[in-house]
Amino acid sequence: MADMRPILLEATKETPHVHFDAAANTFKIEGRSFPLNAKGFYLPLLEWLDSYAEQPNSKTDFIFRLEYFNTPSSKSISDILKKLKSIKDAGNDVSVQWFYEEDDIDILDLGHVFARTVGMDFEFKEFTD
Repeated sequence: MADMRPILLEATKETPHVHFDAAANTFKIEGRSFPLNAKGFYLPLLEWLDSYAEQPNSKTDFIFRLEYFNTPSSKSISDILKKLKSIKDAGNDVSVQWFYEEDDIDILDLGHVFARTVGMDFEFKEFTD
């Protein structure tokens, strides 16, 4: 297995909390995402997922719990989802949980658009806190 050191990034005003840990089977992006350089922020995450895809866990549960993201972040989120779809298409069990705030129809709608675009079923859940 590739060197799969966990990624743990604390949230900032512009970037989400990220926790990728293959050993603990934790895959999470939560908070707000509008970094000045979204491509630069997400590139190490995509590279990590590339390595993970070589020997993924038998089951991968990926959690998106985003309150807001801008268009450049949306492109990177789409890239992450495509990567997850390729892991699933290789015969692995992959699920995506898409959290949204009760009144946030925009985030919910975007989740449905992503699900259709990548061709995966998401589990949609309201924030509970």
